[in-house]
Amino acid sequence: MDAVTLVATWNVLVQSLAVTFTDATVRTWQQIVLGWVLHRGPATVTGMIGVLGDLADRHWTVYHRFFYRAAWSLQGLSQQLMIRIIQPLIMESGAIDSATGKPVVDLNIDDTTAGRYGRHVAHAGWYKDASATGPAIKGTVIHWAHNWIVGAFTLRLPRWPKLRWVLPALFALYRKKSDCGSDHPFATRQSLALQLIKDAAAALKNVVIRIAVDGAYATREFLRNLPESVNAVSRIRRDAALHDLPPKRRRGQRGRPRLKGRRLPTPKTLASRRKKNWRRITVSRQGREVSRLVLGITCLWYHVCGSKPIRLVIVRDPAGRQDDDFFFCTDAEVPDEQIVQRYYDRWGVEEAILEAKQHLGFEDTRGWCSRTVHRQAPLAMVLVTLVKAWYHRCTATDSSLLPEAPPWNPDKSRPSFADMLSSLRRALWEERILRNSRLSRRVREIIASLGRAMFRAA
Repeated sequence: MDAVTLVATWNVLVQSLAVTFTDATVRTWQQIVLGWVLHRGPATVTGMIGVLGDLADRHWTVYHRFFYRAAWSLQGLSQQLMIRIIQPLIMESGAIDSATGKPVVDLNIDDTTAGRYGRHVAHAGWYKDASATGPAIKGTVIHWAHNWIVGAFTLRLPRWPKLRWVLPALFALYRKKSDCGSDHPFATRQSLALQLIKDAAAALKNVVIRIAVDGAYATREFLRNLPESVNAVSRIRRDAALHDLPPKRRRGQRGRPRLKGRRLPTPKTLASRRKKNWRRITVSRQGREVSRLVLGITCLWYHVCGSKPIRLVIVRDPAGRQDDDFFFCTDAEVPDEQIVQRYYDRWGVEEAILEAKQHLGFEDTRGWCSRTVHRQAPLAMVLVTLVKAWYHRCTATDSSLLPEAPPWNPDKSRPSFADMLSSLRRALWEERILRNSRLSRRVREIIASLGRAMFRAA
């Protein structure tokens, strides 16, 4: 597949989201996406314009106004991204929910900070982030940043059975109480995550959505308000107050039915006392098959989930190198293996956030007003999804895009996001350089070889 065809495939994906924008803004959207992908360094609008060169055929203020004045919404863009880009990949994955017979996909939600500079930046504040660099207070890293809640779909495709495709699509900016008012009521991270789930369910009406979240979201506010068709997997407190299921009423028994059974030991105590009924399972963790011992118990976490039974799964490393993990699912009928696998796959949203930060400038944007803050940084996540969708579509017919195994990693068979982005940048530059040129075949070969070397190094 030549560069022209590869670029045409990319343009089709970008154009499929154009329905989000007005006729006057579509061209600006296409140019900003092109400049953002090609630009290396901080994700500044001026940097994107500089990379575009003569292709930036509008006044430079037009590109800035795209973020703080143009008539488009991040929610609308996310909706079109799910419908036009992600839903076809869900269908291609072939995953089917056994209970309903509908396609099923995992939606993983987590929050992250995006470091910013300057007190005048709207909605920034002091947030803790163990992965960030900055002043530490009692071992906790604190830095001036925005706090984003990110929802990413995780799926596996037939051509890549061991590769976890993580596609960010849902975004919400958390604002502290002091930064809220009548025009923007305060919302907790849990309520923002709930809204993201409702947006996903509205866009993907014929798809069963399964949720995986960190232990910070295992709260009454979040779990009791989930849609009926959605179940969630998360961590459970080691000292959680568990109860047995309520006993069946005896014939002729009077009085109100019991809401919960006898008090059970805490998950930590259960793990130390139970010696029987452990099962060995094999799951995929970070691309490797690992063996784990699991103990599953159906019980009530009444304080958080009310009278709805949950499935508690205690996970143990047979080698004893890792501490026990404690997971649960709000649907007690879900198999233990699926609960463990879904939580392990939740780590993919962390990887997607890292990809957006390292390669596409998620926390290097320079906008400071409220509307720009709400719309600019998430575009880096949208581009992560577009790049992955483009790579999957093109490698189906062009094996030359597959990564070459380097001498230090001869067993490499799965592409990284850096490989995908490098392939796209190379195709875009080749098409741009060689377009309508009358260079000899030998010169074209030299330019192509130089491009491959440069973008592999990048």
